Amino acid sequence: MPLTHRPPTPSPAVPARPVTSRSRAAWLTAAGIVLIAFNLRLAISSCSALLEQLRSQLGFDPLVASLIPALPTLCFAAVGATGAMLARRVGTEPAVLMALTALGGGLAVRAVPQTWALLAGTLLGSAGLALCNVLLPAVVKTHFPDRVALLTGVYTTTMALGSALAAAVAVPVADAAGRPSLGLAAWALPALPALLVWALRPGSWKAATHRAGSGAVSALTAGRTRFGLLVTAFFALQSLSSYAVIGWLPTVLTDHGMSPDRAGVMLGLALLVGVPSTFALMPLTRTAGRLRLAFCIVGVSLMAGYVGLLCAPLALPALWAVLTGLGLGAFPLVLAIIGTSGRSPQETAALSTFSQSTGYLLASAGPFGIGLVHSATGAWTMPLAVLLVLAAGQLLVGLSLTSARVVRD
Repeated sequence: MPLTHRPPTPSPAVPARPVTSRSRAAWLTAAGIVLIAFNLRLAISSCSALLEQLRSQLGFDPLVASLIPALPTLCFAAVGATGAMLARRVGTEPAVLMALTALGGGLAVRAVPQTWALLAGTLLGSAGLALCNVLLPAVVKTHFPDRVALLTGVYTTTMALGSALAAAVAVPVADAAGRPSLGLAAWALPALPALLVWALRPGSWKAATHRAGSGAVSALTAGRTRFGLLVTAFFALQSLSSYAVIGWLPTVLTDHGMSPDRAGVMLGLALLVGVPSTFALMPLTRTAGRLRLAFCIVGVSLMAGYVGLLCAPLALPALWAVLTGLGLGAFPLVLAIIGTSGRSPQETAALSTFSQSTGYLLASAGPFGIGLVHSATGAWTMPLAVLLVLAAGQLLVGLSLTSARVVRD
């Protein structure tokens, strides 16, 4: 089955009608999507802001310090690959409910002031995040087929808000809690409203019904197309940059002399830029030509931010944070492409599973590799230079993705 990017079409005007059980379910679904999105990155950005304090409290070595930012992407790759299969077995909505339970439980485990609890809680929580990552595009396409771009923009914006908030206030929250591990576990609380709202949905407890010829699509089928491979490559490169920035930006700045709380604010600023940039960039996903422009904007901005951090990190740190944050706007762009691709929710879930699981597997080398290179060289020059080269590669893949041949095929 060919998988192609299908720009969303404007939804027709719908006359006013009384509230029904179906419309209430739609509102609960939309609210659940937004609440889930708020949780998708705050567990990661809060850990990044507290990494040095956690290292001081728990006493783990540089290898573990390099592993912690890489664990979420490794888990996204391993668990995300099972997302479509789990959705076929138990149903998409029940799978999301299971994912939210794992997320809240994993983050709560990190309250235990031990390195094993930090690693185990991060793994379990990231498993929940991984399932949400690959299932949400299919949920959006199933329940809001005419509003994919709008819902994608809303939930990626909410995700950016949650991530920015956690990065900016993680250190004060940990100080108020009395120790970094308790401050880190506090970020399990926002998962509770998401779990409650999703549990109240009528379809969240309904098991999948299996019928012959139900339209299941293999993730490998999606990955064998030229379009699928390019989407996967772009997803991998943007994820690598995103998690390298989220994992190491505060440490880059503190190593150059900035205070930890201000470094957390700079990461929060970089992530907060994703809010206005998402709304500015999402209209550009409607045509290949506009999408090419969007890829150029985020690619050049990301490279400019890396150059600033490489040459003068403390000269204009807020500007470098803004440019880098704008560069991370590639994420909602590729999510919109995935969400509007394919001719059915099954094809969308297959492409989402392949591109995200494979992409995160490749991207996991980013945070871990950046940490190892820094440990080996004792400086941030080489890691930032590597990220700059990879950002240029991301731009080239984006331009290839919007070529006339790919769109036509």
